[in-house]
Amino acid sequence: MAVAECIFCRIVAGTSPSVELYRDATTFAFMDIHPVNEGHCLVIPRAHFVTIFEMSSEDFAAVGATVAKLAGAVNKALQPIAMNIVQANGAVAGQTVSHVHVHILPRRAQDNLLMSWDRFRAGDPLAADPVRLAAIAERICAQLAG
Repeated sequence: MAVAECIFCRIVAGTSPSVELYRDATTFAFMDIHPVNEGHCLVIPRAHFVTIFEMSSEDFAAVGATVAKLAGAVNKALQPIAMNIVQANGAVAGQTVSHVHVHILPRRAQDNLLMSWDRFRAGDPLAADPVRLAAIAERICAQLAG
């Protein structure tokens, strides 16, 4: 996708409208135009990255710092009973705009907002096998060391 076609890049450039909350040299925050709850907002990097896998750790850290700042402000302003911070990479994970973004989702009792998995179900016995978990952890650690 060309940057000129990206709605979030156009919002950063000021050529598409948004309700801006915050901006600094590397990040931009604004209200979601399709909020699932009052106070639902987004934090994005000002530079175009489709997923976090294209970003440096410093770029993602800057987004994280803005997320923490905004989440604190939303929490103080709206006093929700809970909050989800959600970031998806790829359509199968639920990413609907091909520009890295983090959702700040204030939660209310009985808001019926479901996450993409049942956190209370019994896990997959094969995936939860301790030997399999250790083997997967070893593969991940090898990538961290490499």
